[in-house]
Amino acid sequence: MSTEVKRRDDYERVVFAEVLIPDQMDVFGDFHTRTSVKNFAYGFMKQGFGVEATHNSIDRSSDLKVVESFLAREGDTEFIIGSWVVGMYIGDDEIWNGVLDGTYNGFSYQALVSAVYVDMVMPYDVIRVGVTEPDLEDGHVHDYVVILDDSGRAIAGGTSETDGHMHKIRSHTFTEEANGHIHIYNFVQGSEGL
Repeated sequence: MSTEVKRRDDYERVVFAEVLIPDQMDVFGDFHTRTSVKNFAYGFMKQGFGVEATHNSIDRSSDLKVVESFLAREGDTEFIIGSWVVGMYIGDDEIWNGVLDGTYNGFSYQALVSAVYVDMVMPYDVIRVGVTEPDLEDGHVHDYVVILDDSGRAIAGGTSETDGHMHKIRSHTFTEEANGHIHIYNFVQGSEGL
């Protein structure tokens, strides 16, 4: 394993993340099937990959460019199977620094949709465990435990101690800052609970 530490200037400025995950209720109480995830992903492509940092207006000349858009297939070790994944080049310096410091930590979609209301029985577990994403500067990780409320939102948790520090968790995608940094974590890929 390499112990070389990347400097902020060494990154290609391309970030990848799931935009929609099938068969999981999101933090707004929405649920997508694999078919609806595929339809959103293909519709986004057909509309020309419009991107905007704050949902105000789409500027196709901006320094935010989609460089990859795909559905995670069986055998994918990085992303949840069936998810719509986007890879985006971040040319804007302010937004890029926001990615590095955790201000920006995921993608959000905006669309005109018609909701279909259904009654569902969802398996529910209130405790998830896993491992955080590596720190961008030195690559260290933490084990984490997070408690979810009855709508599947993270309400409390924390990480193990690594390199003399730990992080509290009060949000659904990232830890609180400690030792000058945050970590991204994914409780959907965490364990099935305790």
